Amino acid sequence: MRIGYCSPFNPMKSGISDFSEELVFALAEHVEIVIFSPVKPQKKELWDSFEIHMLSELDDEAVRSSLDLIVYHIGNNVSFHGEIVDMLAKYPGIVELHEIGVHNLVAAKILEQHGKEAYLNMVDFCHGRRGLEVARSFFDGVGGAPWIDHSIDMCMSRLYIEQAKGVIVHAEMIKQMVLGIRSNIPITNIMLHSLDMVQDSKQFQAECRTKLKLDHKLLIMGSFGFATSAKRILPTLDALAKLKHKQDKFLYVLVGEVEKDIAIKKELEVRNLTENVIVTGFASLEDFKLYMGACDFCLNLRYPTQGESSGSLHRMLGMGKPAIVTDVGTFGDYPDDVVLKVRYDDNEVEDIYQAVSLLLKNQNELKQRGEKALQFAREHCDLTKNAKIYAEFFRELKEGIWQPDYEDTIIERLCELGLTDEDYLRHIYDFAYTQ
Repeated sequence: MRIGYCSPFNPMKSGISDFSEELVFALAEHVEIVIFSPVKPQKKELWDSFEIHMLSELDDEAVRSSLDLIVYHIGNNVSFHGEIVDMLAKYPGIVELHEIGVHNLVAAKILEQHGKEAYLNMVDFCHGRRGLEVARSFFDGVGGAPWIDHSIDMCMSRLYIEQAKGVIVHAEMIKQMVLGIRSNIPITNIMLHSLDMVQDSKQFQAECRTKLKLDHKLLIMGSFGFATSAKRILPTLDALAKLKHKQDKFLYVLVGEVEKDIAIKKELEVRNLTENVIVTGFASLEDFKLYMGACDFCLNLRYPTQGESSGSLHRMLGMGKPAIVTDVGTFGDYPDDVVLKVRYDDNEVEDIYQAVSLLLKNQNELKQRGEKALQFAREHCDLTKNAKIYAEFFRELKEGIWQPDYEDTIIERLCELGLTDEDYLRHIYDFAYTQ
């Protein structure tokens, strides 16, 4: 079976590029992968192992007809995914939806390229009257940008879901949202993988600290990836400033570039945190992993959310790192004994402070959560296991034998009958997923 695999690849600096460069090798154990990329992939290993085309070559009927299925990876960046959704519109296939909001992608593609009325038409298509009221209030200067203030409740992926022959998602919440848009679409939920599955997390931590020349006795925590306001960097610093009044022997590593709107040096100075924080700036993947491995625990906060899943979180879990996450969106898929969840309202700073304090003071809690994190990663984030799920989904679609999950059928039928009492549906849902 030949699968056309449409995705950004490096040198496009994207988490989806890194994800795809790992996944294609595992998929190649089960199906033939033909890569289509908006730019020429830079890794020699890809060229040595795969047939590679520019994305535009999908317009060649001879190339296209050689494929059994086409998979389109869709994220929220028009530079990386704009051409991909154009191809989806012309040649429908499987959509791998990395986040359901994609409002920035749609706004950039439609609003900037085709104008206000075209954008309003798309809002109407996705959300009807309520969505139009939100969008028009923005254009009238009364409300905020919908892609910021309504990033998840005004998701804009309906068009791509309607065009798809099947959908792959990475979180149960997103799966149910897709089914709410198109109840009969073939769909599967495959958690993001982690290649960084360690055998002994404490030994790995020690090795990472030695390579980075970091104190082996110091309590270290970290945040990873491009540090935007949505990553809750300033609330985290507020919580750490509060912590320093009681304990000053800790280190916080901020690994990745910091957005220009955050004057990080000044923010550290006003909170008296300069000696407690390392800001690495852009880090190579090797250094990224070393700093993550060196941590006792990590923070992976996000608000607002576009319904995205976090590849960084899965790296943390695979390294046996307890993680503090925001209690929103896809983070609901993770058990409370695997991650600590904090609120994103007025309680956010206090919640972060309490979660950090718990992990700093209670070594038994830290140890147990680390073990649970690694166990969860082994069960749900193993690349080899996940590749088999992909291949089976491809086979079922190609042969026309895909069937919906039993629990999804139950919930859909209850909704059709009007039996939508929230507590009852939650009971049915919980029962289905614990059997």
